[in-house]
Amino acid sequence: MRNGLGKLRTPGRLKRLIRPVSDWGIRVKLLVSVSLLITVPVLVIAIGSFRVSSKIVENKVNQYSHDILYQTTKTMETRLEKIEDISFNIMMNNQVQSILLDEMSRTLEPLEENQIRIQMENILSSQVLYHNEINAIYVISFGGHVYELDKTKQNYDLLENKLDEIQAGLGDNVWFGGLPDKRVVVLTRVVNSIRTQKPVGYLVMYVDENFLFELLKSTHTAQQGEIFILNQEGLIVSDADKGRIGSLSSVFAGIEGSEAYNFTTRMVDGKDQYVAISEPMRNGWRIMSIVPVSEYQNEIISLRNSIVVFSFILLGAAVLCAWGLSVSISNPIRKLSSIMEQFGKGDFSARCPKESDDEIGRLSGTFNQMADNINELVQKVYDEQLMKQEAELKSLQMQINPHFLYNTLETINWMARSNGNEEIGIMAKSLGDLMRATINGRDYVLLKDEAVSLHNYLQIQKYRYGEKLEAFIELDIETEDLYVPKLIIQPLVENAIYHGIEPAFDNGRIDIKSIIQNDALIITVRDSGVGMTQETIDEILNIAGRDHQTIPHSIGLQNVIKRIKKLFGDEYGITIESEFGEGTVITLHLPVLTAIEK
Repeated sequence: MRNGLGKLRTPGRLKRLIRPVSDWGIRVKLLVSVSLLITVPVLVIAIGSFRVSSKIVENKVNQYSHDILYQTTKTMETRLEKIEDISFNIMMNNQVQSILLDEMSRTLEPLEENQIRIQMENILSSQVLYHNEINAIYVISFGGHVYELDKTKQNYDLLENKLDEIQAGLGDNVWFGGLPDKRVVVLTRVVNSIRTQKPVGYLVMYVDENFLFELLKSTHTAQQGEIFILNQEGLIVSDADKGRIGSLSSVFAGIEGSEAYNFTTRMVDGKDQYVAISEPMRNGWRIMSIVPVSEYQNEIISLRNSIVVFSFILLGAAVLCAWGLSVSISNPIRKLSSIMEQFGKGDFSARCPKESDDEIGRLSGTFNQMADNINELVQKVYDEQLMKQEAELKSLQMQINPHFLYNTLETINWMARSNGNEEIGIMAKSLGDLMRATINGRDYVLLKDEAVSLHNYLQIQKYRYGEKLEAFIELDIETEDLYVPKLIIQPLVENAIYHGIEPAFDNGRIDIKSIIQNDALIITVRDSGVGMTQETIDEILNIAGRDHQTIPHSIGLQNVIKRIKKLFGDEYGITIESEFGEGTVITLHLPVLTAIEK
């Protein structure tokens, strides 16, 4: 029984021992935790440093070599990518594509050939003139023409003997290195036609080898040993000793198939050397470093001694820092906890004073902002309830008034036609149809239905302006059943009438057309009115993107721009082309909507 009772009492004793620790204040917990976190690692490091110095040397070299080669490789790849981007931009240039493709299909006249050469040189100059790392660039067409920009005037080889390797790249970048006579590396690629995907020429770019080596010599490894770039065959591409460029590396054999960032100890020039090699870069090249072992041993011994001295100093400072840190953290947290508890009990006016800019201070500011947001949200919900009630009343009114107005216009139409006034009847019916389309609850309509409403609007304006106004609507059949925002075209037509046709002395014409182009619905409104200046166009387009600003004579036009941006984003909108005194073309760019969500 005693043994049994003893076993039953043991958990209770453990709880009494553990419970006080869990009930400690945050200040005491921080003090104990920080002291342990600082003291224990420092003691372990101080004792262990004497036993594992040799292991530290090996690990340090391994990590250091990895870091140096990894960072250098990534930076070098960035430089190579920069060069490749330039070649890609030239290859994808529409004018370059057009010139090379045109040469494949016909023979150029001398004058035309000279003009094309100047045009191509301007394109190359715009891409590489301010890139000092590029010595020369050649674009060779399969029609037999060579276009060049040679900044160093060294008459570089066009690599015709490498054409099979270049074409094997199928348009990808093909790099050649190890050319000591020119001290350059070469980027080549086949230029494929965008339209046919067939080769129409190739590009050769000569890059200064120093552009690559400047990065290598800036590394710490390069100051203590050697570092250079190798191609896939083990030939040196870039090195401090320019005489070795193009030669086979003496330490490459046996390491070329090793995994990335592997390093070994080898005897080089009678000394133990650490030899490390990076992973292959985007073009297959690798970076190799050779560093004397002695460079690291002296550094590690000095580091070990510094750790011992620093450990004792840090042990004394740990307790003092832990106490000050615990006090500075715990006091603001206690205050914030009290304010939050007060707020949770319903006192929405409770706020925590922000006494610092650290994490606790920012947390206090965030709590205050949250409290303000909650108060605003409560008020917003209250206001929305009032607005909802008002909207319901207006909705009931809208269900009565429009039907009465439609019936009245239909009565006018019937009476006018009965008395032989066809024009009044047509005008009344057009107005009724237009208002019915305007007031209905749909946000999107079919383009053909929008055209009907636009026709009714123009028919009313035609009675006002007579022969002064002519209007034509021409919809591509593929666009008729696409959805557009309701009344998106009418403001543009109204703007064309009031600010384009009406001020003109002569009769005017408006053409409305639609087409699908580049996966977008394009609607143009062209008028033969007085036009507008470029300054007015810029003012309209700039102000339309800002709130609470308008140009009085183009409010409808600006509202259309804002509406499109709000519905579909910045990639859609309008463009304006106009010549003062000649007319204006406004183009709507909308997404192709074959269906809309209900």
